[in-house]
Amino acid sequence: MTDGSGPEDSRRQFLGLGLRVVSGLAVSVAFNACDRNDEADHGDIPTQTFVQPTMLESKDGLLDIDLTASYLDTKLSGFDPSKKHAVSLRAYGYNTKGPEVFGPTLVVKGGDQLRIKLTNNLPFNPPAAPNDPLLYMKPNTTNLHTHGLHVFPGIYNNSKSREYGDYVVDSNSGGVVPRGDSRQYVYNLPANHPAGPFYYHPQFHGSSALQAASLMQGAILVRGPVDDLPEMARARELIFLFQAPYFAHDGFSSVYGVNAGSLEQFDQIGNHSTGHGVKNNGKDYLDAQPVLINGVRQPTIVMRSGEVQRWRFINTQIFNRLNLNLDSHILHQFTQDGWGTATYQEFPDARQNGGEGLVLSAGNRSSVIIKAGKPGTYLLRTLPVKIADGLEKVLLPGDVLAKLVVVDDRKFIAQTIPDTPLPVSDFLKPISDQELAGSGGRKRIIVLNITGNTESINLQDSQSYWEKLVATAGSLASDTERFVRRKLTQADHEITPTSEKNVTNATYVKPAALSNDNYNLQLSNSIIQYVPQNSVEEWTIFNCNSICRPFHIHVNPMYVTKVNGTSISPYWCDTVTLPGGGTPEMPTSVTFRMRFDDFSGPYIMHSQMLQDSDLGMVSRVSILPTQGGFKTAG
Repeated sequence: MTDGSGPEDSRRQFLGLGLRVVSGLAVSVAFNACDRNDEADHGDIPTQTFVQPTMLESKDGLLDIDLTASYLDTKLSGFDPSKKHAVSLRAYGYNTKGPEVFGPTLVVKGGDQLRIKLTNNLPFNPPAAPNDPLLYMKPNTTNLHTHGLHVFPGIYNNSKSREYGDYVVDSNSGGVVPRGDSRQYVYNLPANHPAGPFYYHPQFHGSSALQAASLMQGAILVRGPVDDLPEMARARELIFLFQAPYFAHDGFSSVYGVNAGSLEQFDQIGNHSTGHGVKNNGKDYLDAQPVLINGVRQPTIVMRSGEVQRWRFINTQIFNRLNLNLDSHILHQFTQDGWGTATYQEFPDARQNGGEGLVLSAGNRSSVIIKAGKPGTYLLRTLPVKIADGLEKVLLPGDVLAKLVVVDDRKFIAQTIPDTPLPVSDFLKPISDQELAGSGGRKRIIVLNITGNTESINLQDSQSYWEKLVATAGSLASDTERFVRRKLTQADHEITPTSEKNVTNATYVKPAALSNDNYNLQLSNSIIQYVPQNSVEEWTIFNCNSICRPFHIHVNPMYVTKVNGTSISPYWCDTVTLPGGGTPEMPTSVTFRMRFDDFSGPYIMHSQMLQDSDLGMVSRVSILPTQGGFKTAG
C-alpha cells in the first residue's frame, strides 16, 4: 500500500480484491438503535412503510410472464434513510409495467411450469478493450438464473422455437444482447420440488456482479404442503429482498469518473467489495454497504401483539453477510435456503447469547415464523458478523435493517405457530453411506483460491493438476482430513516447476487492474466436472483464503455432512459458506453429497461473492445423460 495507508486499507488489501483501495466516508447516524419501549407508540396505529413486492401466482399449473431489463431512474436512500439520492440503475419490469426497485415475486408449486420471456432493453455495450476483446466485461449483456431451483439447465431441442432451461453457460459473446433481443426460459418444476424461497438474478459471466449490485433481482416462492397448514396459511407473509445497490455518490473519495447515482464501472464494486456507508471504527471492522429491504431503507413493520407472521429472507447482496436478529423475539426457521425442515431451528435474541443470530451469506435464504410479543418497538438488526478469519479476523459492522412496532389490539385473538413435525418433500431424504457406496462412492475435491496474477495458468497444466486432485480424492474414502491437505500440497509442488506458478491458483486467477481500468477475466468453462446422470457423489470444497466465502452450485442442492473434516448434523442447502482462515497449505473445507437424478446438461458452480465469480472463481459441471436418453421433467 502507499504511504499513509492505515489498518483499514490493510484489511481491504487482505480481502484479496486489492486493485486500488479507497476508504469510504462516514455518514451521520439517522436511526438510533432502540429496544422495546424506547419509543412510545400511543394513539393511532403507526404507518407501515414496509413495501411488499407484487406477487404473481401460477394458475392451472402455469405462470407465464414477460420480464424486461432496462434502466430505472428513481431515488434511493444510502446509509441515512432521510436522504434520497437520484439513481439510474438497471432493473426489471414485467408484462406491461416499467422497471421497479425489485422484480415481481413469482409464486409456483411443484409440477408447475414457469415461463419467463426475458427482453433486454439496456443500451449497447461500450467498445471492447483492444488488449483483450474476448474477455471484456459486457455490462449490458445479460441472461437469467433461477437461484436454487431444481430444474433443467440446458436448451430444449424439441421446441419449435428455441427455449432455455436454467441455462447460464453462455460464451462471452452470447447472452441476451441489448436493444430488444429476447430469450424464452421454461422451467418445469418436478412434482416433489421442495417448498421455500428462491430468487432470480443475472448470471452472465463478467457482468453478474455489476447487474445484481444494481436492482436486478426478484423472489420465487415454491408452495407445498407446509404452506397449506391452517396456522401457516393464516400467517401473513412478507418477502424480504435484502438489497445493497451500489452507485456513485459525491461522499465517496473516488467514483471512477462515473456520473452520480450510476453503476457503470467494475472498479466501483471490485475495489470496494464490502461497500461504503455503514462504519465501525474498531480495528477489526470494514465498512459495509447500506442494506435496503425491497428498495426501502429501515422500513417499519406493524404487528398486533400475539400475531404470527412468516417472513421470507433473501440475501441478494453480492458480497456481504447478514447476522439477523430481532430484539426480544425468536425467529423460528423452517427452511434453510429453499429446503424445508421438519422441526424449527430457533434463533432467540443473540445480543445476550454470543452475538450470533441467523447468518445469511450472499445468496442464502431462510423462512421464519415469528410471533409478536408485548406492545413496543423492536429492531430487526444485522449484528456484527465475521467475513474473514485466520491470521486476521475481519468483521462487518452491525446495522439496523427494519423497525417492528407491536401494537395492542384487545379484539385480536392471538395466533399459534404451527406444530411440528412440518411436512417435508421426499426429495430431501438423507443420502446415506449405503446409497453413496451403492452408486460407486465417487469423491471429488474442488479448490477455491484467490491470487493476484495477471496471466492465466496454462490450461493443460491446470487440467493435469485437477486430474491429480480428482484421482487423489477417489482414493481417500476413509482417510483423514489432514492426509487430504498433505496430498493437496504435494500435488501443488509436483506441478509448480512446469507451470512456474502455484497451481492451486488454477481455479481462480485474480488479475491486477490494467492501466485503463479494464480487467482480464478467466473463462467460466476453464475447468469442467463431468458427472454421470443418476449418480450420487461426495464432494469436498477447499477454501485456501481467509474470506468466509459462500459457494453456490446450480440445479442440484447439497447435503452437507462435514465441516473441516468433522461430521455435523447433515442439512440441505444450495449455498454454503466455507469457513474462513484457510491457506493453500492448510485449507478449510466443507463436504457434501449430491444426487444427479433428474437432469443432464451444463451448469456452473461458483463463489456467490459475484465479483469473485466474474473474475474467474467459477467452473462448469456437465451432467452426462445416461444411455437411452435423459429426463427434463417435462
